[in-house]
Amino acid sequence: MKPLFNNDQELLKALRSQLPAQVNAALKQLCQSDKLKGSVRQQIYQLGGNEQDARDMLNQALLAFLEQVESGKYDPTQSAINTYVVKIATQKFYTQQRSALRRTAMHDRSVEAGATETFTDPEESLNLAHKKDVLDRILQWTGEKCRQLLQLHSHHYSHAEIAEMLQYRSADSAKMAVSDCRKKLNQVLTEHPELIAELRMT
Repeated sequence: MKPLFNNDQELLKALRSQLPAQVNAALKQLCQSDKLKGSVRQQIYQLGGNEQDARDMLNQALLAFLEQVESGKYDPTQSAINTYVVKIATQKFYTQQRSALRRTAMHDRSVEAGATETFTDPEESLNLAHKKDVLDRILQWTGEKCRQLLQLHSHHYSHAEIAEMLQYRSADSAKMAVSDCRKKLNQVLTEHPELIAELRMT
């Protein structure tokens, strides 16, 4: 079936028309676009999502895109519609995943806190605090950027999430940065064996 709108200009004109029939037709065409669905699916799958996630993110992204068109925030000279919608879908999935990770982390900390209150004696608490202090000092030797990278990585943030949070160009760039920082960490530990000894003493 031939699409009703042949290019981005026609789609944008329909979305800006504020005529329900035109707006709905433009959104329907975008929602049913195999190219757009495939691009969103590829990004979401790379981030660990599934088909349902891809459909949900596409729907949310289209609604957000419509709001930006209506408010005048979308600039067609800066990005094609498909590229823009895929970016919105990806960012929304990042946010959803981060929220889930934080909820899990908060739950785990709550469980650990309960266990600590029940089983940890004062001496063990002091040892744990000292161990954390030593680890913080070790990470500081790697530099502020590496400290942030390694902490996020240790909390199971994906390379894509790290890229967004620390302004890397891509997930691959963040992955390379994490690898470089791990090498730097190993170098610090090699040059300062006393830090390893101090960790083992706690």
